[in-house]
Amino acid sequence: MPAIVSQTYRMVSVADLEPHPDNPHQGDVDVIAESIKKNGFYGTVLVQKSQMRIIAGEHRWRGAKANHLRQVPALIIDVDDDTATRIMLADNRTAEFGAYDDHALADLLHGLDDLDGTGWTEQDLDDLADAIAADNAVALGPERAPVPGGGRADQAGADDEEELPEPGDAETHTRPVVWGVVVTCDSEAEQVQLLNQLTGQGWNVRALM
Repeated sequence: MPAIVSQTYRMVSVADLEPHPDNPHQGDVDVIAESIKKNGFYGTVLVQKSQMRIIAGEHRWRGAKANHLRQVPALIIDVDDDTATRIMLADNRTAEFGAYDDHALADLLHGLDDLDGTGWTEQDLDDLADAIAADNAVALGPERAPVPGGGRADQAGADDEEELPEPGDAETHTRPVVWGVVVTCDSEAEQVQLLNQLTGQGWNVRALM
């Protein structure tokens, strides 16, 4: 059974800590500093007791410095250099194995009044909408994938193949009554998601801007 590493929680002066000299991970300090400014500093920095060296949380420590914080909460552990290096590498590496549920992420981000302090941008939202649309197109298949203006790919171009009648030869028909519903979306990503969902259910839909 894995051991629970003995650790002590305390507030530590930012000036008393030093980054691990061999940390290969390069984080975006500006984004972290923005989060700290908006949301406050939460969590802890993991520190090796013998040298007061940061094992995990270096860039959050740098973000704290950028916001002129004098102290940060820290977990102090008494481990040798080899163990400290392994923990540092594992902390960096294991964070890379996660994945997002794009639909859940889009819903969560769209539920916020703004994106300040989240690490996400409007461009990220646009990219997310494109990814969702691409995934939906693959799931539906090329013959049912939505096309600009509504409809499906297997119907695209059908009207273009019909010959236009000569002047005076066209039959006159009463325009059929079409019943429809207009749904207002909060964003392009939500519009794409709803468009693909309804198209997949067999509805005749088209996008409006």
